[in-house]
Parts: sequence; structure tokens; C-alpha cells
Amino acid sequence: MYKQNVKNELSESINDSSEKINFEDMHLRVGQKMYLATNSGKPSSPYATSMIGYVQNSTLMVTMPLSNQLIGEHFVEGDQVYVRLVNGQNAYKFSVYIDKVIKIPFKYLHLSFPKNIQGQSVRKSRRIKCNYQATIAENSISANIIDLSIYGAGISSTLPLGTLNSIVTLSFTILVHDREIPVFIKAIIKSTKQSYKNDQKLIFSGVEFTEIKPDQEFTLSHLIYQEIVEHPEKVI
Repeated sequence: MYKQNVKNELSESINDSSEKINFEDMHLRVGQKMYLATNSGKPSSPYATSMIGYVQNSTLMVTMPLSNQLIGEHFVEGDQVYVRLVNGQNAYKFSVYIDKVIKIPFKYLHLSFPKNIQGQSVRKSRRIKCNYQATIAENSISANIIDLSIYGAGISSTLPLGTLNSIVTLSFTILVHDREIPVFIKAIIKSTKQSYKNDQKLIFSGVEFTEIKPDQEFTLSHLIYQEIVEHPEKVI
């Protein structure tokens, strides 16, 4: 029943997101981070880019992804690309075409202006099941992140992470569209409880992220959105 409810909720969200969203509704600013994925018929991980600007109903200009992300000629004029981005508590996606590849005086792309934009709200409370290995920087304790939201996590460990309301630094790596992204983030220990599994004591801790940076919020939002769309059974 739980799994079916999650799928029903996801289906309703997708249907809601299919309503037409205007470009200005995204409230984008210069420097907005985006991810581009090509439609070349070959597996492609999204490439990070930033918006330079746009001309209404004419073109969307973005930076060329860094050269260390590219192998070969990935962006060809006339090709279709898929764009994903998260702004605030909303995630958006749309497809466009590469109108022009500019290489001088610096590299950037002219994309066709987005017409069919889909959006979905990413609520702060939405959590996903996961299994990320983590380290507590202050005492080098190994732990597993078993659930994750934009602003907190559930963690299992064999040793205490610290005392209640103390601040710890989590170090872990997440996978967003097959790309490994390291995360270093401070968190407050809000709850702990003990349990036993196969005669081994486990400590389950709930932490709330603090001093979260905009790029960390963007990365976690993108991960949550990816899991909501691709793995609804992981949504809690």
C-alpha cells in the first residue's frame, strides 16, 4: 500500500508538472546552474553549466561545460539537448536545440528558447531511502546515511556520532546522474536511539544540516528530484 501511495503521489505530481510553465515563472538569474544531457544515442552523463543570459523567445545562452567533463565533440549545432535545473524548491526540465557553438572570444552555447517546460515542487520534508557511506570528520567515525532530505539525514553507526545537539561534520559522496559529487556539510545531532541487528549494536541518529551552502542545497535538491522521478519506491 505504501509503495502504491508513493507512485500515485508521484503520478499526480508529474501530471501537475505537465501544465505549461512559462520561462519567466522559473525566475532564473545570470549564473543559474543547469545540467545538459545530449541526445546522441549514446549514454551521456549530464554536464554542469551556467546561464549567461537569454533573449526572450529567441535564445538561451549558457557556458560551455568545463573541458575536463568532455571527451570528444559533445555539442554539435542542430543537436537536441535536455536541460535540468533546480531553483528554490522547484525542479524544472525541458529540451532545446543547439543553435550555435561559440568558441571566440570564449566558449559558450546558444540554445533555442525553451517552449515546453515541466516543473515539480521539491518539498523540504521529502526524504529518500539511501545507503551512502559517510565519515564524521571530528572523530573519524564511519557511518551509513540511510535516509536523506535536503536539510537532514538519518544515520546508522556502531559508535556514537556525538552528544545530543552537538555539531558534527559529515563527509560523503552522492551519485547524481552517474556523476560522483563529494559533500562536506555540518549537522546538528537531534536524536539518537539504539538497536541490535545480528547481535551487533547499532546507533541510529537523526541530524539536521546547518550552515548549508547554496551549491550544497542545489546538489541535494537535484538528487532528491532525480530519485522522485526515477525511483519512487525510495521516497519516504
